[in-house]
Amino acid sequence: MKYSNEDELFSVLARFEDGTIPREDWGHPEHLIVAYFYSKGNSLETAYSLMKKGIFGLLTAFGIDLSTEMPYHETLTVFWITAVHCFSTSRAAKDDLENCRELVEGHGKQLPSKYYSHELLFSDKARAQFVPPNLPVSETDPVGKALRPLMIRSRISEKRE
Repeated sequence: MKYSNEDELFSVLARFEDGTIPREDWGHPEHLIVAYFYSKGNSLETAYSLMKKGIFGLLTAFGIDLSTEMPYHETLTVFWITAVHCFSTSRAAKDDLENCRELVEGHGKQLPSKYYSHELLFSDKARAQFVPPNLPVSETDPVGKALRPLMIRSRISEKRE
């Protein structure tokens, strides 16, 4: 991880929130760092709401016309905020720098492929709305357990449609 102190981590969060983080600096580690701070001390629902609102604000700050281009991905947002929330709520009272270092090193971009096929994850439907994982999820997997209520709600919604 390229950040060496907590002030740098807080700077990532502040620049995300005020839309000044450059697009080229907004990568996977920065997504995880922001999600960590939103998950720390907040419910999963609150963390998700903050993250989604912030991503849309940042896309607008990047000058993206959301009526013609939609880089936002709902399933990945739900997946990652759930994974990070599981991580942050399971941490002992370590400092934020150590927690973020562990998070970034242990949660690579490939993690969703443990839960989703490539075809489903990158489908138009998965971009537009949350879709449940289509690969087997272990009963002891903390992320899988946290996704389970969302999976049930999603299946109920599909049956109603």
